[in-house]
Amino acid sequence: MATIEISDKAYEQVVAFKPVIESILDVSLEFDRYVELLLRLAPDLILTEVLDRVDPPALIRAIEELGQRNPKPVYTFLAEELQRGQEMVLPEKKADVKKRFGFRVPQEYRE
Repeated sequence: MATIEISDKAYEQVVAFKPVIESILDVSLEFDRYVELLLRLAPDLILTEVLDRVDPPALIRAIEELGQRNPKPVYTFLAEELQRGQEMVLPEKKADVKKRFGFRVPQEYRE
């Protein structure tokens, strides 16, 4: 297990904040597990704060670049999310993409 060094002030704040987390989660946590929880949550909270203000085209470019650098994990993840979480892509947008690739959407077969 890795160890880290933090200032006494940061340590006091982490110790003092533990009851707040425990009351929110309604559990008692071992100190190590509590600190690990904080460390796991911090990156997501910071990214949410920062990326919440980024315009969508910039996020799309970042995802495209990530896909170029790491195609298999990125595209596998995106495919799974698109299959599972249909809210990521509006049905109309999906239909437009299918049309562009030459696929007909089901209602076109009936027309």
